[in-house]
Amino acid sequence: MNTDDRTKPKRNWGRMAICVLLLLLAGGLALFFRHTTGMLTSQQAAGRWGGDVGRFAQVTVFLPEYAGLSQGIVDGLISNTWGALITEGLQPDTPAGTPTFAYSAEGLLEGVSSPYRGPVNVYATGVGGNFFLFHPVPLLSGAYLPYESINRDMIVIGETLAWQLFGATDVAGMELIIGGLPFVISGVYRPLQNFASRAAYGESFHLFLYYSAMADVLGWAPITTVEAVLPNPISGVAEDIFESALEAVNVDEDDFILVNNTDRYTVFALWDVFRDFGQRSMYRTGLRLPHWENAARMVEDFAALSLVLILLLLLYPFSQAMRLLWGRWRRRKWRLQTARNTLDKLREQRREAEWKNTRALAHEEMQPLNVDEIIRQVRESEEKHEKEN
Repeated sequence: MNTDDRTKPKRNWGRMAICVLLLLLAGGLALFFRHTTGMLTSQQAAGRWGGDVGRFAQVTVFLPEYAGLSQGIVDGLISNTWGALITEGLQPDTPAGTPTFAYSAEGLLEGVSSPYRGPVNVYATGVGGNFFLFHPVPLLSGAYLPYESINRDMIVIGETLAWQLFGATDVAGMELIIGGLPFVISGVYRPLQNFASRAAYGESFHLFLYYSAMADVLGWAPITTVEAVLPNPISGVAEDIFESALEAVNVDEDDFILVNNTDRYTVFALWDVFRDFGQRSMYRTGLRLPHWENAARMVEDFAALSLVLILLLLLYPFSQAMRLLWGRWRRRKWRLQTARNTLDKLREQRREAEWKNTRALAHEEMQPLNVDEIIRQVRESEEKHEKEN
């Protein structure tokens, strides 16, 4: 056998194939991770609101029904948040510091009917503020509820409810009867079709209406969700401001869950989800989350699991890469001492070149003048003197 063949590293094609397969699987999971964490529009309000103006964060507080807020307390919460922004020097009167808010309540409306069909029971969300910035459900016809409107008798209904009561989806402008009161359909929407939203939304009929109208129909509807997009120049500032505003309106910290929607799919946040896997789904306070939050938490579970699997899949290729580098290091033809000697030699050559240049310059400066040069300089001096006289 040739001695050169003994020194060549043997290629293990089996290990290489395993590494390629694991890398492909990790790449596929990474694509799945990116897709799932970016598919929920309810978690992207900060990007829609802030754009390129500045850095914003979306934060949400969820409360159980027994600790739900009244309209007056929500107004106080929003006012306190504005005050906290001014205290922090974020100047909410400028585009880069302007916050926006939304709030909602959940309830069951019984006996909803149209002039043609009904009645049916409908799961309703009473909304206020800039709600459809946070939840831009895709419309099949019509429009969202106006942000500010004197008329509070408008509603947005789901696609399945439109088919049930009208047999069509292009029904904007038509009426529904809710609690004996007429409501005008502003638009018809289709629920998001990703796997998490479909699982969280379920098969029940659903509609959106103004919170004040819902409170009138039901008599009382506690606000259990308040959402905000706040300036967040430093990570965590928006959460601290919103939490301080909650404390200012005497909301017990044991009664609410505060979520940073903007950062919930970062690596560190997902690690906390994986660490508390299982227990995070248990609530002992009677908290009922809206369907969009249940979808977001389902995505959190899948994203956290995907992240851990990606790391596990990369362990073997990483170990093989380290093994390959260590083998190349051991078979290297140079040593650190050789490198040091080479550097020392280069430094010595540079010093020698600098010394020779210095000697040459000094020799030129000390070279004596010859006799002819001295006579020429004397004659030039005498001629100059005569011209001046």
